[in-house]
Amino acid sequence: MKPQKMQFDELLRNYEAALSSAGYGYASRLRMLNRAGKLIRQHEITGHSELDEDIVKEYFRDVNQRLCEGKISAPHHRELNRDIQRLFLYYETGKVELPNPLKGSRYTLTPEFQCIADSYLSSGDFHPNTKNDMRWAAHRYFVWLAEQGYDDMTNVGVRELQGFLLDCSKRHPPNSVYNIKLYLKKLYAYLYEAKLSESTYAELLSFRVNRETKIYPALPMTDVAKLLDSIDRRTNIGKRAYAVMTLGADLGLRACDVVNLKLGDIDWVRGEIKILQSKTRKTVVLPLTQKTGEALYEYILNARPETDAQHIFLRLLRPYTPLMSAGTVGEIYRDCCIAAGIESSKSFHTLRRSLATAMVTGGVEITTVAQVLGDTMIDSTKKYISLDSIHLKQCALPFDGIAQMGGDAK
Repeated sequence: MKPQKMQFDELLRNYEAALSSAGYGYASRLRMLNRAGKLIRQHEITGHSELDEDIVKEYFRDVNQRLCEGKISAPHHRELNRDIQRLFLYYETGKVELPNPLKGSRYTLTPEFQCIADSYLSSGDFHPNTKNDMRWAAHRYFVWLAEQGYDDMTNVGVRELQGFLLDCSKRHPPNSVYNIKLYLKKLYAYLYEAKLSESTYAELLSFRVNRETKIYPALPMTDVAKLLDSIDRRTNIGKRAYAVMTLGADLGLRACDVVNLKLGDIDWVRGEIKILQSKTRKTVVLPLTQKTGEALYEYILNARPETDAQHIFLRLLRPYTPLMSAGTVGEIYRDCCIAAGIESSKSFHTLRRSLATAMVTGGVEITTVAQVLGDTMIDSTKKYISLDSIHLKQCALPFDGIAQMGGDAK
């Protein structure tokens, strides 16, 4: 069935799935869905059940006018146009890739290197995001080798690999060097197995790269409690919001996993929730805490619309379809923040950070925290240690015996 035959809610859900399959990350999908949702709301206000070309054209005229008036920048203008073009393309064809897409590689390879790259990328069942990164790193390496006069992997050894890494360190920031090194490990594991390299060079590619990591703040637990207490659980919308918030505050679920949660994922007898994480594609089993269990029980029995839908969280008004996207969970979180009188944002992920920080502060082993969060790499969890201000203060060195600068200091 073509996308244009779907209702808007179903269209957006399938659109998000298509974006994910094409390799777009969570943040990119959230941005595209938010903009698509605004355009669709304009259609619904005017009574349209399908995308209307005249309304889409009016959207573009409005965006162009905002650019001319200096209200948006040129890069932002291009993003807005491309995001709506991408939605309309999916609506018409079921595809999400525009001409000259950002995904993939802009490098042109020799036939020999192209053959190696194609075989390498088809050698495993990789996530689309991972595959795009693998492609970029491999193509960049093969282009560099071609610039050095190599037509294939013959006579390419440790000296060439070291030269490429040195060139990357001069051209790219630490985060990019880290990714290149990571995917070169995968590439050389394949080359060695395919007998195209004399070694995996695993030891050479094990050097440490200090990456720049932005640490986002966590919501204090006092504010988390205030957030939950401010929700009016006498209403259906309050029951749903409370259930959603407890999943983030008590279990650390991501917004995308909350949206995808199904009735069959809850084992009421064992007191467990079993989910396949959208981000990592790994299954994680979490204990169903009493607070979360009671919140879900109250919503499912007394607020959830009667329907055959398997998703737990649904629209409260007809049609009773699953929540549109992870962005909807962000909007629920923002509304709860406003009601609680705390700084509002649409980052539901803040509750996940708050849980992790509270566990680290409480002395829970970092490996246990990683298991609860479902992180596949321990480094993803270690960043929460930096938010543990209580124990960090104990590590602070005193200034006793250190002469002050200026005055009588010599």
